[in-house]
Parts: sequence; structure tokens; C-alpha cells
Amino acid sequence: MTNIHNKSILIVDDDQGMLRALDKVLTSEGAVVTSVDWGGDAVEILAQQKHIDLVITDLRMPLVSGISLLRAMRNSFSSIPVIVLTAFGSPEAKAACTELGAAVLLEKPLDSARLLAAIGEVLDVRDAQDVIG
Repeated sequence: MTNIHNKSILIVDDDQGMLRALDKVLTSEGAVVTSVDWGGDAVEILAQQKHIDLVITDLRMPLVSGISLLRAMRNSFSSIPVIVLTAFGSPEAKAACTELGAAVLLEKPLDSARLLAAIGEVLDVRDAQDVIG
């Protein structure tokens, strides 16, 4: 599994408690975390940042949903992998996220081990593609 030490991760969730929990877990593993509570801010950060290794976004958020963020990223930031979190998982939601390029859809509540394993898998795939491509 990929070590996430020094990996730049952008977290997008309108729930402040979830942002704090994810930030704590990821920074304790050495990740460099940026947290925002609105999808519009995420797009702005992506446009300004030199490098983001991974985006973790909630699916259901007001104004700019996780689906809207995936659409924006598909057009402009398609090389950045996305993990989608949701408390409202359904086959339709999973299909929509997959179609728009999400690497993984994880259902809340989730435990730290499952989250870190998913991040490792996603970054391993991305790193392998970077080596090949």
C-alpha cells in the first residue's frame, strides 16, 4: 500500500465534524490536507494549486454536490483521482460517480482503516499509471 506521507489531499464536505475527523486521520499519517466545506472552493483550489494527489468529496452537499464537482474535475482535472463519500449509497449513485470518473465510492460511516486502504489503492493505481504513461 502506498504511504500517504507528504501526499496532498483535498477534502470537500459540508459537515465540519467530518472535515475535522478526516483531517485528523490523514494528517496523522503524514498527508498534507486542505479542507473546504463547499465544492466551489474546491474547484478554485484545484485551479490555483500546483499539485493535488487526491480529492475526497462528500456526495450530497448544498449548491455544488459531489456529482457537480466530479463533472468539473472530469473536464479540467481528470488526472486527479477522486474518492466519493456518502451516507446515501445506492446503485444509481455508484453508477453516476463511476461514470464521471470517481475511483471509489465509500459509504459513511467509515472506519479509518477502510479509508486509508482505499486511499492507498487509488494512489497505487495512479502512481502505476504515471510510471507507464
